[in-house]
Amino acid sequence: MTNRTKIAALALTAIVGLGAVATPVLAEASFDSDYYVSQLRYDGINAISAQEVNGDQFQATVVTSDGHTVFQLFDKDSLQIVKQ
Repeated sequence: MTNRTKIAALALTAIVGLGAVATPVLAEASFDSDYYVSQLRYDGINAISAQEVNGDQFQATVVTSDGHTVFQLFDKDSLQIVKQ
């Protein structure tokens, strides 16, 4: 192996290594509204949609027993109502 080949191989290794370090990692998975709607329905809440509000909460559109549609905030981890 010549010096030129060694230097080229070393440079390629450095570039690949730096590229792996500099590549951003996806911090969080995307919000899965179907999952949260399903979980709320399993708990007896007639949810028809869900939207992410922030990292800890999501907003669900819920049909109440009298047929009205309301928005409710839920905790993502416990699925407990935060605010109606």
